[in-house]
Amino acid sequence: MTSLLLLLSSAALAANIQLTVLHTNDIHGAIFPRPDRKETARMVGGAGALAKAVARNTQPGRTLLLDGGDWFQGTPEGSLTRGRPLVELFNALKYDGVAIGNHEFDMGEAELKALAAGLKVPVLAANLYLAGKDERPAYVRPFIIKKVGKIKVGVFGLLTTRMPELAFEKNIAGLRFADEVETAKETVSELKAAGADVIIALTHIGLEDKGRPFGDETLAAKAPGIDLIIGAHSHTYLFEPRVVGETLIVQSGANLTHLGRAVLEIDPSSRKVVSKKGELLKLWVDELGEDEAMKAMTRKYQDEVGRSLDVVIGSSTVSIVRARDRESGMGDWMTDCLRKWSKTQIAFQNGGGVRTDILAGPVTLRTVFEVMPFDNYLVTLNMTGGQVKQIFERGVAGGIGMIQLSGARFTYDPAAPAMSRVRDAFVGKEPLRENEVYSVSAPDFIVQGGDSYDAFAEGKDKAYNPVLVRDVLGWCVRETSPLAQPEGGRITAATAQ
Repeated sequence: MTSLLLLLSSAALAANIQLTVLHTNDIHGAIFPRPDRKETARMVGGAGALAKAVARNTQPGRTLLLDGGDWFQGTPEGSLTRGRPLVELFNALKYDGVAIGNHEFDMGEAELKALAAGLKVPVLAANLYLAGKDERPAYVRPFIIKKVGKIKVGVFGLLTTRMPELAFEKNIAGLRFADEVETAKETVSELKAAGADVIIALTHIGLEDKGRPFGDETLAAKAPGIDLIIGAHSHTYLFEPRVVGETLIVQSGANLTHLGRAVLEIDPSSRKVVSKKGELLKLWVDELGEDEAMKAMTRKYQDEVGRSLDVVIGSSTVSIVRARDRESGMGDWMTDCLRKWSKTQIAFQNGGGVRTDILAGPVTLRTVFEVMPFDNYLVTLNMTGGQVKQIFERGVAGGIGMIQLSGARFTYDPAAPAMSRVRDAFVGKEPLRENEVYSVSAPDFIVQGGDSYDAFAEGKDKAYNPVLVRDVLGWCVRETSPLAQPEGGRITAATAQ
């Protein structure tokens, strides 16, 4: 009997330690459940369902809860309250750490400081520094170390160095964003020196795609020693995690439809990760239910800002759908509205700024807000045909979402070298002429060089209209309701002849 007990005791001591890492990213203020895009009769997501899922999947003392950034910008309750609901959510669910996303700077650094001051959660950004200094802003920490039994888990944050393309210059003035790979290498070394056995990176840099050559996979390859990368920014639903070397890469999409769950098995003797896996758990409300405290919190913010937006201002006969990396009905409709309001020959909208669809049926102010949640103003200017063509070229270069446009059309060769892909281009029914001057309208974000649309800087007679793009869209719904599918065929991929 004694021998058996000793054997059992020895086996228990040798058992691997299991660490569960629950993760969210790119919540974008989506604190309410909503109809699923495919199973429209079922509700998905929201703070209440998230709380239930977190409680169901938490092992006391063996679980971390982390977020990859872009907390609040995207819904009225998130944006108009300047992120307060997400502060409540992170605090109530006792997140262990949250990374900063690019949209945390949408209202300026002062607002980010105010959000961070209300958080009881560490805000992580190892590569965020004060300009000209080796000093980080006081509201961020480079990393944290959490204990899971006798195992030390280091968690650090990274923010994309593309911030000058993604934010207004005034909103990130006085800050610099250090190289992601070099920062990761330095931080991994620092964490190991501090005794960390397991290292997790919260990275708001995105996964690689055809237009984004640098991302989490490159980071994992160039900065070894990271056991788990919790990604964000690219809104990728990684139902099957990626593996690069010994690094597991996970990401849970966007808008709080899923909770990510990664499980690491750690050998207690070597303190090394011996196995790792990940999955996405869909936040079905009918399966999980909703936490009552979280429901009360969301109702509070709905009462504060939401109900005034649940006002029907028109209707649509069809669903007008967005697509980030190609011409879309949503982009066509938006730019048609901008061109009609501004009475210009051409209108542009960056693909990444189109945030949701308009479904067939009633259209509310909330719908319009969620299509364009950013406080972008409409700018008109004059540009030569050569400058307009440079916008076309940048718009099909990849990595930022395809340009959306009205009043013009062109074909392009995806296989041609960057900035030499555009072939036949027309404004109205006439060929685009390099030296002719055209009137153009576009959101101030890209006119000021956002997403590297540098050619706008060469335009003349810029007029910053005191009207938000989303207000123009609201005007358009009222003026043209019921909405119909816009005419497409404005951007066509074609092989070179």
